[in-house]
Amino acid sequence: MLPVQQERGTISYSDLQTVMSQKISTSVADTQKAEILKWNKLPGQVCRIPNKFELSLRGGQIGCFCIIFSHNGRSLAAACANRDGYPIVVYEISSGQVLGEFNGHLSIVYSLCWSNDDNTLLSASSDGTVRVWDKESYHNPAKKVLPHPSFIYTAKYHPLAQYLVVTGGYDFVIRVWNINTKDAHGQLLQEFNGHKSFINTLCFDAEGQHMFSGDNLGLIIVWNTSVKEDTEENLLQQWSIDKEIKENELKGVSVNHLEVHPNGRRLLIHAKDSTLRVMDLRVLATKKYTGATNYHEQICSTFTPCGTFLFAGSEDGICYVWNSETGDQVAMYTELNYASPVRDVAFHPHENMVAFCAFGPSQPILIFLYDQKVAQQDVQTMKGICRLRTTATPGGPKIFGRHADVLNMSYSSFSSADHFTSISRQSLKLQKVRQKLDSVLESMENISEGDYYFAQPGM
Repeated sequence: MLPVQQERGTISYSDLQTVMSQKISTSVADTQKAEILKWNKLPGQVCRIPNKFELSLRGGQIGCFCIIFSHNGRSLAAACANRDGYPIVVYEISSGQVLGEFNGHLSIVYSLCWSNDDNTLLSASSDGTVRVWDKESYHNPAKKVLPHPSFIYTAKYHPLAQYLVVTGGYDFVIRVWNINTKDAHGQLLQEFNGHKSFINTLCFDAEGQHMFSGDNLGLIIVWNTSVKEDTEENLLQQWSIDKEIKENELKGVSVNHLEVHPNGRRLLIHAKDSTLRVMDLRVLATKKYTGATNYHEQICSTFTPCGTFLFAGSEDGICYVWNSETGDQVAMYTELNYASPVRDVAFHPHENMVAFCAFGPSQPILIFLYDQKVAQQDVQTMKGICRLRTTATPGGPKIFGRHADVLNMSYSSFSSADHFTSISRQSLKLQKVRQKLDSVLESMENISEGDYYFAQPGM
């Protein structure tokens, strides 16, 4: 029998060409996108102070309370506030496009935490809930809603056992939850007492061996929190208080934020006495960092991933930067144009990029990036010149260089008492900078002199 029927494929040749060209175009686009996402900062390289205004993102009608970069650096989550809700908006980095938002919270979101794989996001709110969100399901309800009897100010994943979530808030109690259950409300595993006031902040060391909690009366508790990754049974039996840190200067002073230094041996303590402290956990000795104003608001700070610099928000709308090793102030972001305190600061995990947010009507999220061309500009031409700003575009930081003066100090947003105090601080600080900055720069072998000598954007 002869084959006389005409052979026909399931797709014509012209259609096949179209499909193949689309695949090639998609592949090229993906490759280009991957190239765009290559970071300028090399792994292990010392961080630079971002000097160029890059993006302004919508922060909500009432502002934004906290921000956090994902571990892969491709997303920025922002706890925003509108008149009719409190969405968590996730932006793409570095385009600034909105990837999606999570809705459900009924009051201010105080804390955000990404899981290690960046697939889920944890949020703690004063509506009495901690929620677990699936990044692949924007606009859907939360995967888990952990109910509490009071306002919740902080929530963290355990670094090794990601099914464990630890929460703290207004009722003085630390709770540990298992979210690896079918129950939509998770499983409450344990409650720990020890604090005598509401708990503002929690953090773990990188190995999850210890957890640190800080409260409104200045008490910091170090907890033993080791777990075995391969078992969920009796994993909390060894959790206990390791020690209590009671600094005389912190007695009765609210602790806003705790963060472990990247080297794991020091602890950042941000308290409401306008002083940041970094404590050596081996000997409990502290180094102080002054300049920022914080007596009333919930304000946070952070180390750069390399641990060289310390960034902190302030009630005067300025972000302050110190060398974490020496305690010397090295930069100030004085032209952010915020009408409210700088609430939170987030430094990118893989790029020389920093984000700021403020909680106030229509206050944007601002992102700055390090630009070597800006850093190499001749700052000598700017000496003695006061720049006339004709736009509302945020300006870059003032860098305290070896021979540079601090220009354009603005205290317009200070109260009279804070104004006097700050002027005194600045006078002492400038004397200290002039005397010590030579040794500071010599100790930072990987940072070139040009990194401190750059003009502001738009010049």
